[in-house]
Amino acid sequence: MAGRIGIVAIAALLLAPLPMSLASNSDPLDEYLKHIASSLPKRVSAALEEIEGTPRRLLAARAYLRAGDTLRSRWSWTTDEIKEHSRSQQYRAFLAETEKVRLRFEAQNPGYTLYANTEARSLELQLDRFNTNTSVGAVASSLHQQALAEIGQPVYDSPDQADDVERFKRFLTGWRPSTAAPLAAPGISRHGQLRAIDFQIMKDGVVVAPTETSSVKRNWDAPGWTRKLQAAAEGSNFRGPLQSPYEPWHYEYDP
Repeated sequence: MAGRIGIVAIAALLLAPLPMSLASNSDPLDEYLKHIASSLPKRVSAALEEIEGTPRRLLAARAYLRAGDTLRSRWSWTTDEIKEHSRSQQYRAFLAETEKVRLRFEAQNPGYTLYANTEARSLELQLDRFNTNTSVGAVASSLHQQALAEIGQPVYDSPDQADDVERFKRFLTGWRPSTAAPLAAPGISRHGQLRAIDFQIMKDGVVVAPTETSSVKRNWDAPGWTRKLQAAAEGSNFRGPLQSPYEPWHYEYDP
């Protein structure tokens, strides 16, 4: 009896799905991703290698292809560039504008204040969040399944064929998710050059309206914080909130 149970257990292990990190090694889409990576700037292709699993790499590659000629100018600052910017007049102007919005919000909403991280979001942090965010994973999984169906069409011959690679690139850039991913692809987030900021509402040192997509309606829209933050930002150099994906806390900085 014990022997039969052992055989069943071994069979179950053999039939169990591989972890994403292992399964992706034999994914037919990886060959297309290799060709796409070779067409990207070196630091972009290096970031693509740091993304875990074929589905998420596909989602990031789509964003990089869609960025086109703006990719280099949008790329997130390095640690040294962040330090240099922190000593600039532009950064002081950014802090002053953020403070202006905070003071106006407090005047309009006694007892409440705003918190915002006024440091650029590093590429390392962007990679970590992109690799672990479950909503990003869901969007990436949807793209992965449709990409597999795409290359399964008779018009595709081999990823070694330049025409097939170009055809697949067109599929990626034209693909639209039913729900937008909540995070930009690592490296092209506007937070990476302090061109965006996320506000949070606080009262007595406690966050009452956090940056959580699962509680937007409950913590932002229903209590009126979406509208009140807009009122405080009116007339400033912050534009928002972000509509797709819907993030009432996300404002873009346009000096």
